[in-house]
Amino acid sequence: MPAAKPITAAPAEFVGIVTSRNSKVITADFEGRVDRLDLFNGKHVKAGQVVAHLDDSELQNRLRAARAKKASAQAQAAKAGAIYANAARKAKVERYLSRSGASSPEALRSAQSDQAAAGAEGGVAESDIKAANADIDEVQRLLANADVKAPIDGVVAVVKTKEGELAHKGTAIARVFDPESLVIRFGVPHANLATVTLNTPVVLTTEDGTQIPATIQRQDDDHDPTIDLTTFEAAIDPTIRIDGIRVGEYGHVRIAAAPTAAQGAAR
Repeated sequence: MPAAKPITAAPAEFVGIVTSRNSKVITADFEGRVDRLDLFNGKHVKAGQVVAHLDDSELQNRLRAARAKKASAQAQAAKAGAIYANAARKAKVERYLSRSGASSPEALRSAQSDQAAAGAEGGVAESDIKAANADIDEVQRLLANADVKAPIDGVVAVVKTKEGELAHKGTAIARVFDPESLVIRFGVPHANLATVTLNTPVVLTTEDGTQIPATIQRQDDDHDPTIDLTTFEAAIDPTIRIDGIRVGEYGHVRIAAAPTAAQGAAR
């Protein structure tokens, strides 16, 4: 009776994704409707290239209001300055007259009070001018960012907005990945951690059957203990062409099979 063949467990599979060590998020610097979007997954962009435009009509209104506020404050400062100068001259005269006995102390105090009030009004106006200038500078900075630019050279992936949608401040519009630093990231359940070690070769098989060999180089140590997964990062084999590999592509990761003794002897 032939000996029973040992049952070999199927190799574990883990869900993985092609990503990059170097990536940047394209964000909205202010709230506005996306009135132009020149982005799609897989698009190659250059740093500084305009990839979207945000409606800046609200900012234009804010800029006009800030400039009007500044002009009003400047007029108030000029008026307060003139009043202060007159009050200072009157106070000087009253001070002279008071010393000579030709004017009452009350008249001197009134002139000094008018001078102080004018000085206070001028101070308020100067403060309003500074606040308006700060607002104008900020609005102009935001207006310059109405044209949303790519932060780095790379490939666009994970586009999260559409033309016509409202983008809130800080909203992620898309992510740009550096294609020169592609890696595979995958999560391993704690029960399978013993089978995955650093420098272990793995293969990611994409949905279209493409196989991407890689080698595990890093394990994330800051994973959430409430999640039964530890994330690993594997560097893609540098000898394969990466122009056909798309960032954001999902697949299944398997530990690459070790060569058998017969295969090793054949080599």
